[in-house]
Amino acid sequence: MNAIMQQLINNKINSLTTTELLDLASQHNINISSNQAEKVISILHSEKIDVANKAQIERMIQRLQNEVDPYVSSVVQQLLHQFSQYL
Repeated sequence: MNAIMQQLINNKINSLTTTELLDLASQHNINISSNQAEKVISILHSEKIDVANKAQIERMIQRLQNEVDPYVSSVVQQLLHQFSQYL
């Protein structure tokens, strides 16, 4: 695992804003509302994310599924999966 790349990804996820999430979703042709993006960011910022911690990522995905909706949860899971290819 590339420690530098992991740190960069962690920093990006932990500092992600609602606007950046909406822009990222748009770049990937994913439709989410501003309200959904705000909920996602709130959940992601509830604890410091470590992309190497699989249990934490699964817990966050489960929270997104329960607190936002299954579609948004799957979208975030896909985006996180794309980041994992760099680790």
